[in-house]
Amino acid sequence: MTGKKEVQVRKYFSQEFGGEVPTGKVLDLFQNFQTHPLGEGISYSLFNGVIKKLRGPQTPADVTQTSRVVATPAAAVKDFELEIVEIGNMQFPDFKCFKTDTLLDKLFSDHDGGGGIYGGTANIVIGESGVGKSTVMLDVLAKIKSNQPAAKILYISSEMTRNDLFFYYSKMPIIAEVPTLLLMDYIQTGFVKAIEKALTGEHDVILIDSHQDIIVKLKDVLGWKSTYAEAWLTNLVIKAADGMGKSIFCIQHMTKGGTYVGSTYLKHATTSMMEIKFGPGNRRYLEFTKNRRGGSLVNKPLFFSMADGQVVYDQASWDLQIRAEDVAHTEEARREELESEFDALFLSATLATSSVEEPTEFTEENKVEVEQ
Repeated sequence: MTGKKEVQVRKYFSQEFGGEVPTGKVLDLFQNFQTHPLGEGISYSLFNGVIKKLRGPQTPADVTQTSRVVATPAAAVKDFELEIVEIGNMQFPDFKCFKTDTLLDKLFSDHDGGGGIYGGTANIVIGESGVGKSTVMLDVLAKIKSNQPAAKILYISSEMTRNDLFFYYSKMPIIAEVPTLLLMDYIQTGFVKAIEKALTGEHDVILIDSHQDIIVKLKDVLGWKSTYAEAWLTNLVIKAADGMGKSIFCIQHMTKGGTYVGSTYLKHATTSMMEIKFGPGNRRYLEFTKNRRGGSLVNKPLFFSMADGQVVYDQASWDLQIRAEDVAHTEEARREELESEFDALFLSATLATSSVEEPTEFTEENKVEVEQ
């Protein structure tokens, strides 16, 4: 016979996870459960017992399938064959490409077709507080939606309330049709499930604002360890991008001194990193410091401003920068050409000098031949 408290636990998993027990350590799950209204008066031992019933008998393979990385002894791993495939014979997904119809498309990708935001990518957007990270990226989502109405975009905010969004909307009417998920609505219940469903759902381009704040809430509100929370969220982002072909943007923070906030796990696992900065005279600009889709335009600043409720990119300063680089490249090529011509001339003169027959050394032997 099932007791009242066990019914509470089962009801919790039914409401939050569709009756399934998510992967992870039981202690972590219990700490999350304690923040839920159904968690009142439930002990760890009873919670653990119910989980064992719900999960049923576990095979060694089941035990290793957790969301955190666990080192498994070599003796416990079954032998398997490595799948080594020639690149030309690999099966690649049909990546979608989303365009803002602005100059920014070229920076996102230097591939054919004018660039754009490709699916199957995980991207970081960093910058200090107040520099315009959310503004730029909300504008990007809105312009994708305007340019490609069928595109499925999503804004996930872990920090903003409806009041905050009202002020953004007041100055940026362009974001009116951006689908938005406010994670603050789920902070008391369903927080983890809401994140999972949002990242693995139907949307093609997803903006997370912000990656670090979600980690903080997983740690401070739900009691997760910081390293576990970061690994869980980053792995979910990578799964959505690499495994499901989505384009994910994670807003991250920087300190006033320009220090990246958070570990380097996300930083090294992503396709690109876009930095938004204050330039001379507090003019704002963005540039990619890493981009596996647009390597030729890395470290090239693109200045922007707000006009008529949307982000406008400075085409004139961009063109001037590109022309200056073209002139510099032309001058460098000409300098190398002149150096090459000089080297060739010097070498030919050296060879000509060395080919002149040297005078015969005067010896007693050839002295006799001359006298005869």
